Amino acid sequence: MKYEKLAVPVILASLPCVVFEGLFPLYTEQLGFTTLKMTIFYSTFAFSGLIMRLLMGTVSDRYTRRSVFLWALSLYAVAYFFLSGAESMPFLMVARFVQGAAGILLTLSVIGVITDENNNFGQSMGRFDSNRYLGGMIGIGLSFLIFYHYDLLKGWKLFFLCCAVASLVACFYSFFKIKRQEKKEFPVKTRIVFSRDKKKIWVFSLVFNLFSSMIGVLLIPYLKAAYDLNMETMVFVFMLPILVSSFAGPHLGRLGDSFGYRKVMVISAFLSALMAFSIPMFHNIKGFSLIWTFYVVFMSALDYALDALFVQGINENEIGNYYGKYAFGVNIGGILGPVAGGYLFDKLGIHIPYITFSVLMVLFAFFVLWQLPRESRKED
Repeated sequence: MKYEKLAVPVILASLPCVVFEGLFPLYTEQLGFTTLKMTIFYSTFAFSGLIMRLLMGTVSDRYTRRSVFLWALSLYAVAYFFLSGAESMPFLMVARFVQGAAGILLTLSVIGVITDENNNFGQSMGRFDSNRYLGGMIGIGLSFLIFYHYDLLKGWKLFFLCCAVASLVACFYSFFKIKRQEKKEFPVKTRIVFSRDKKKIWVFSLVFNLFSSMIGVLLIPYLKAAYDLNMETMVFVFMLPILVSSFAGPHLGRLGDSFGYRKVMVISAFLSALMAFSIPMFHNIKGFSLIWTFYVVFMSALDYALDALFVQGINENEIGNYYGKYAFGVNIGGILGPVAGGYLFDKLGIHIPYITFSVLMVLFAFFVLWQLPRESRKED
């Protein structure tokens, strides 16, 4: 199975991937939640994903890539249908739990396809993220059309109903377009044990995602507090990095494949720290949007390099289980980061999370240099 056959369904299933991050803070604000309470919900979402990743990683290795991919699209449709009717936070949490399971299965199936193809991992993951961002851009256009005619609550319901239909279309499309596969017979698997280097990468992934989620969830609250913007202007701030990421993803992934993952991680960490440290210095929205775009680009390059470094040397039949355990660290970081960021934002000031992030990322870069060995250059 080739990844090219998955591109259209990935785009259709990803319509809310950008809009949700902008709508959710506005939605919780209408419910009277503080920034700290809003970030606690992000942490709860990450906690549910933490449990699901371990389960889904094991399950994905028992079925074909096609079956896992179809299950992912089906769960996306269910999650979006639940989100369309979510009028209370518990119901919203259930919907996000299902959406998290769908996202894990989608990622695991795509990673399996990429490793089956034996292509450059970073570049291929960049293409996957570009397709997701492209779906997010289409979702932004759809949301503009809907919210121009409806208020937030009615628009929310209609938007996610449309997303549920799109995911169902993607599921049927995949069912008929992607050929059935025979499940490969592999030797009986032994217990998954990380090597010393894999353990180090796992820790770096946990720390990286803790730092990134600490300020990633604060974009909308920061914009409202620092600039007092309307919805249209905030969407513009979203659009620029999404546009860039949609086309730059494969190229960012290729950086690590070409120049070495360790080197890309160190340079990206320093540059993202510089971008975050610059954010409090900008007092106009255009400057902020440009800096934020560079920040997203550098963080994406680091993320691709980190993931690619981990999957090196893993057997095809164990990729799901390995990656499920690896992503366990991602979710631990996703649990702790939003709470830390929300606390700093509410208690110490809106600029403190960005300054803290900058200092921590500089330390992160030095620890990468210290702990991760130099890579041998690949010969073409």
